[in-house]
Amino acid sequence: MLAPSLLDPAAEKLMLTDVTGRSATDVARVARELLGERFDSCTFTYVLMRAFDVEFHAACQASRWHEFDNGPRALSDADLEALLSPWLSTR
Repeated sequence: MLAPSLLDPAAEKLMLTDVTGRSATDVARVARELLGERFDSCTFTYVLMRAFDVEFHAACQASRWHEFDNGPRALSDADLEALLSPWLSTR
């Protein structure tokens, strides 16, 4: 994983993004744009925790989103929505 100092600017921009009415998959895609080639399940976990105070275990679960992992335990878009809604709905 990259040093936090390389990821913090993306996390801060994501934190400042208006996510009102946006889905968790929209937020994940914004994170992908902000992180560019550094976007992977680990960096996504980090920016979720920094930008939205997502608790560690939930952020780790979010890293199983199907756009990272197409394995049998991959999270669908709907699963990601349900998982992250407590943190995104308060913003």
